[in-house]
Amino acid sequence: MTAAEKPLDNPSRTFRRAWQDIREGFQQRDLWGHLGWQDIKQRYRRSVIGPLWITLSMAVTAIGLGLLYSTLFQANIGTFLPYLTVGFIVWNFMLGCVTEGTETFIANEGLIKHLPAPLTVYALRTVWRLTLMMAHNLLVYAVILVIFFGDLSTTGYKITEAGPGQPGLDWTIVLAVPAFFLIALNGVWVALLFGVISTRYRDIPQVITALTNLAFFGTPIVWTTDLLNKIASGGSSWRSIIIEVNPFYHFIQILRAPLIGNEQSWHHWAVVGGITVVGWFLALVAMRNYRARVPYWV
Repeated sequence: MTAAEKPLDNPSRTFRRAWQDIREGFQQRDLWGHLGWQDIKQRYRRSVIGPLWITLSMAVTAIGLGLLYSTLFQANIGTFLPYLTVGFIVWNFMLGCVTEGTETFIANEGLIKHLPAPLTVYALRTVWRLTLMMAHNLLVYAVILVIFFGDLSTTGYKITEAGPGQPGLDWTIVLAVPAFFLIALNGVWVALLFGVISTRYRDIPQVITALTNLAFFGTPIVWTTDLLNKIASGGSSWRSIIIEVNPFYHFIQILRAPLIGNEQSWHHWAVVGGITVVGWFLALVAMRNYRARVPYWV
């Protein structure tokens, strides 16, 4: 085969072009920041209290379930309610990154076809919108923290009677900042990877929704790990299977633990760090191979 007969390589299918898209997407903060803020304003347009409905919805859910499950588990409401509230706040953010991330490019069909912007902008738009919603939900955490600060700051407090003693709130609360940025960074690669796949295969969002509904019940949000170990025979094996292999648990724990004064376990950070590296590599591969096809698939 002569040089003239060899097929030309597609110049868009390179890691350099994929990385360039990601880098330029992060640089266009004004664009995805404006689009994400407009999403919030549009959703609550003509509403009397606007985005505060996000806060009220979270408050009602957390208080209602907190009262119910603290009674069922015979737990101290002063420590269990903050545990459940923060778990719900973090879960809702991660759930949004996964479920809304699958439709990132589908929902932005018009802009993708008419706006010459990196595809990463639309993933960042999704994560930024969810960040704004989480900021509203953190108002609930702030109120809970003020009310139950005495319980959470007591050294050796327990979430449930069978649970281990916790160190209580201290300076480690600052670890919540890098923990959130790490979770948000994972939210971007999730939106990129599953967004590309879902654009090609439109059944994927429904599959992801079904799996995340199942994952909610298998993640320690409304229950604690010590309860599972107490109920199940051979608790350590159950914990290894049901909890340790659940990536959502590790993501929730790196943010929830410092916010409510739980004991810090660095293996959660190690697991999240490993997932971050692998996830971004997969997203980079997906962007390299299929980034140019997304405008045609949508």
